[in-house]
Amino acid sequence: MVSDGEVETASQEDRANVPALDIRNLSKTFSGQVVLDRVDLAIAEGKVHALVGQNGSGKSTLIKIVAGYHRPDPGGGVWVHGMPLQFGSAAAHEAGIRFVHQDLGLLLDLSSVENLMLGLSYPRGFLGRIRWREARRQAQERVARVGLDIDVRAPAGELGLADRTGLAIARALPEPDQGRAVLVLDEPTAALPAADVDRLLATIRRLRDAGHSVLIVSHHLDEVLDIADHVTVLRDGRKVASADAAGMDRDTLGRLMVGHDLVISTGRDEAVEAAGPVVLGLEEIAGGTVAGVSTTVCRGEIVGIAGLTGSGREVLGAMLSGRMPRTGQVSVDGVAVPSANPAAAMAARLAFVPGERARYGTFATLTVRQNLTMGSLHRHVRRGYIDAGSERREVRTWVDELGIVTRGVDAPMTSLSGGNQQKVLVARALRLSPKVLVLDDPTAGIDVKARDQVHSIIERSADAGTAVLLVSTDSEELARLADRVHILSHGRVVRTLRRGVDLSPEAVDHAQVSLGAP
Repeated sequence: MVSDGEVETASQEDRANVPALDIRNLSKTFSGQVVLDRVDLAIAEGKVHALVGQNGSGKSTLIKIVAGYHRPDPGGGVWVHGMPLQFGSAAAHEAGIRFVHQDLGLLLDLSSVENLMLGLSYPRGFLGRIRWREARRQAQERVARVGLDIDVRAPAGELGLADRTGLAIARALPEPDQGRAVLVLDEPTAALPAADVDRLLATIRRLRDAGHSVLIVSHHLDEVLDIADHVTVLRDGRKVASADAAGMDRDTLGRLMVGHDLVISTGRDEAVEAAGPVVLGLEEIAGGTVAGVSTTVCRGEIVGIAGLTGSGREVLGAMLSGRMPRTGQVSVDGVAVPSANPAAAMAARLAFVPGERARYGTFATLTVRQNLTMGSLHRHVRRGYIDAGSERREVRTWVDELGIVTRGVDAPMTSLSGGNQQKVLVARALRLSPKVLVLDDPTAGIDVKARDQVHSIIERSADAGTAVLLVSTDSEELARLADRVHILSHGRVVRTLRRGVDLSPEAVDHAQVSLGAP
């Protein structure tokens, strides 16, 4: 017979074994496509749990569900410290989950004090005036909790990247009397130089030692194995492994991420015969997470750019198009293109198809016609007015040429499928008769048929003599289309794979995983 005291002891032990965050049978479907398939994940109290997987494996979708941005398919759920999470915009925060996203969400012109007080109540005195001395004291206490020693009065923009990340973490932490948090850190080291990574990992250890539970999303396998107590691997939306980090090595983890034995390429770097004269030249391009990229693209050649999140892949296209500033030289047919000047890039006949089309590419409130001709309307201007008839005739030609499915050229852009919206963006670039075509993840989020159609358009453009720079997270896409693929890590080209020598989807996967970590 069990005594009352023994029952109470067992109950305490059971409570101690309740995960800080318990995700069960979580699925998510978008437009009939399953992007997250019955995923389970449990984070123990006071532990660091790493979530890893290639781009598109489902990591971001999982985090957005927990954050309340997406609602999961029926049948799954999330529990925080044993209590069910009611999905919604504020539910996760109220349950004690705190998120630090890759962009950090800091207002760089404001001081650290002001950034830390966002969402909190300022200490106030007579007539409701802010007690700035007390606010600075509270801010100093907050940053000290994560091991930062900074002047909280200075603008956040004056801090280094590691200190900005620490500031964002300090802001996310609950007050000491609010208990322990579940911290979700999304690629916290992606934008950091190698020298700052160790400082941030020390901050994460400090949080763990203080009893907080941490879910860290990262592509950098050495960092994962260094900091994590447990690792969960996603591939194609499914959980394929979950185990203690102590029992894993980088090769094993990489093999689980890519789904096959890692292919060791020959490492042959001899040059292949160029397709034609050099059209696009890059010399030591740098800015953001790009530390120094040099390459050339010849007439009729397709050169691919691959790399894990934070490698510089995400921003290279934006810098070449003029949307983001950069240093180094970009030239088209030997003529320099100035930095941060989209009009100059277009004048040089460098056309850009951006990634994240909803954010950077499409004008949701405008029509198909207006979206397609947005880059250049001068050919349809008559006596200071736009000749809508002439514009419609050109747009119909592109609709027919690229097989864009729409109920009319004046249909709302939002009425098109994702694949057809993407073809409108490609048409907008091609109508400029570009010498250089820069594409950033051109088939992300579109179906298989549309993907093949976009691939055919890219191949036809190269066959017609256009120099194509293809930035992509899709290894199969790069292996199908590119003549050579540069692998980026920490902002530099660390390997080049060549068609007919060592280029394959498996080789791209292997190079990114094995060389992506410092």
